[in-house]
Amino acid sequence: MLLRILLIQLLLILWPPYYLDKVWLRPKKRTGWRVVLWMVCLLLLAASIGLTFTQDYSPLHARLTNIFLILFMAICIPWFLMAVFVWLGRRFRSHKLRAVFTGLGVLLAAGAFYVIVYGTTCGTRRLTISQKQITLSSLPQAFDGYRIVHLSDLHLGSHGTDTSFVRRVVDSVNAIKPDLIVFTGDLVNFNASEVMPFIPVLRQLKARDGVYTVMGNHDYLMYSKATDGEINRLQACERNLGWHLLLNEHAVIHRGTDSIAIVGSENNGNPPFQSRGDLTKACTGLPEGIFKLLLTHDPSHWRSNVIPETDIALTLSGHTHGGQLRLFGCSPIALVHKEWNGFYTEPEGSVLHVSTGLGQALVNFRYGWWPQIDILTLNTSAS
Repeated sequence: MLLRILLIQLLLILWPPYYLDKVWLRPKKRTGWRVVLWMVCLLLLAASIGLTFTQDYSPLHARLTNIFLILFMAICIPWFLMAVFVWLGRRFRSHKLRAVFTGLGVLLAAGAFYVIVYGTTCGTRRLTISQKQITLSSLPQAFDGYRIVHLSDLHLGSHGTDTSFVRRVVDSVNAIKPDLIVFTGDLVNFNASEVMPFIPVLRQLKARDGVYTVMGNHDYLMYSKATDGEINRLQACERNLGWHLLLNEHAVIHRGTDSIAIVGSENNGNPPFQSRGDLTKACTGLPEGIFKLLLTHDPSHWRSNVIPETDIALTLSGHTHGGQLRLFGCSPIALVHKEWNGFYTEPEGSVLHVSTGLGQALVNFRYGWWPQIDILTLNTSAS
């Protein structure tokens, strides 16, 4: 996998400067620009190879990787677009057509550069709040108008020790005064220690019926090859926040004589992500016919297991981040996930809500899908 990614990186690093040098700089003997172009190319090449073969998932390595990826995107994507359109233009003999394609290449390269710069400087902190209504025929009447704040994918390691963004999230959620707060996984990137600077802030999250959470794929620290002891340490940190961590477990919330079950599944996803979810275990002991709200990190769990095997009415997930990119209403994540943002409903009445989350993995970049707090108001069919 790493080698395949490296090959793509090498293509994006090497081909554009080679082609642009060949058709523009070398014929016009622009030696200074050629030196600059190839120096940048060689530095990116060395960094790409070095980071690929020296991964240790330390905080320092994570920061260096993030810096490299931002520079890689800001340099290689614009010049790749430029080179492609210059190449297309040169398929024509007409100088006017060549000029048109060159102009398009310049515009697209400038647009890509703007998106990357904005997405890495402002996009990751442009907090938004989305209010959504959902009607559920099986919802007990006492829970009509029940407000849930759905949070997901904080990826605290992306913030280092800077707590300002997370504090904004906490203050915004507490101002809503929800009945329930749920967090659908990926609290960290690589290590349990990432939580430490944020404990005093996250402890302040408050809701009438508490905060419930599940584990995401990153929370099993699979990328850093951590031991079970380190995973247990992270779980202890989440409980230390005052959150109710559900590991294939459930909790029941009462309103008078009515009640709903909050069911929490461990992460259950497609390879290479681990599948630890056990819905049978998580629901064992619940009264027959009780309204069930499932927290599960990966939305693919809904179609693979929740719909065919359970009577769970509402499933809340995260994981996709909306691809961290939306242009002209489209996101590349749609090529990977069938359900990746917002509500999905099956004729049987099962409903899924996917949060595009608050943080970012791999690279600190968001454009179009800004960090989002989702407020879900549950309504009965009679309301």
